[in-house]
Amino acid sequence: MFSTIVSKFKFWRSVLALALGFALIFLVVKGLLSGGSFFSFFLSWRNVLGLTLGSVIYGFFAAYSRFYKHYKSHNRSK
Repeated sequence: MFSTIVSKFKFWRSVLALALGFALIFLVVKGLLSGGSFFSFFLSWRNVLGLTLGSVIYGFFAAYSRFYKHYKSHNRSK
């Protein structure tokens, strides 16, 4: 079932949308906590790399759990 879910274009589109949403929310919260300097986070490449990897990992697991739940319920109804 893993390869079936991961091979779907719709899955990867969902992963990227969730990753982008997570990154934007993280940057807004981080900017508000640092006193309004929203772009100070981008001064270090480690911050950018960590945010990118963390966002994609979060998006992957969130999308996979949603797609897995959908496929599992769809297979039970047959």
